[in-house]
Amino acid sequence: GVAPNKFLAKIASDWNKPDGQFVIRPTRVLEFLQPLPVRKVPGVGKVTQARLEQLGIQTVGDLATHGVQELEHYFGRYGRRLYELARGIDEREVQTDQPLQQVSAETTFSEDVRLEALGEAID
Repeated sequence: GVAPNKFLAKIASDWNKPDGQFVIRPTRVLEFLQPLPVRKVPGVGKVTQARLEQLGIQTVGDLATHGVQELEHYFGRYGRRLYELARGIDEREVQTDQPLQQVSAETTFSEDVRLEALGEAID
């Protein structure tokens, strides 16, 4: 995904899977975020989603209508993070020198192959 920050790029990368790219332009960030379900926000799992829904918050747009103090009251320090993400703010830096975690290769066969047949072919 292509976007102004890591949070938005992650959402954009999920948007057009498996092979497409999606671009979120800086001028369209809020328009893009507002209709999304709060579950798309990193860290919002079932429990946090339920707490947000008790406050009448179902979308990122709903979340953006609440102030930082109110969100901190209900969610502690994570409330500030919710406040920022609902507005498309993510100040984390992209780290480009991370070691590669995994390398993989795959082959798609023209027909189904049983594991036993693969074992025999390798031997």
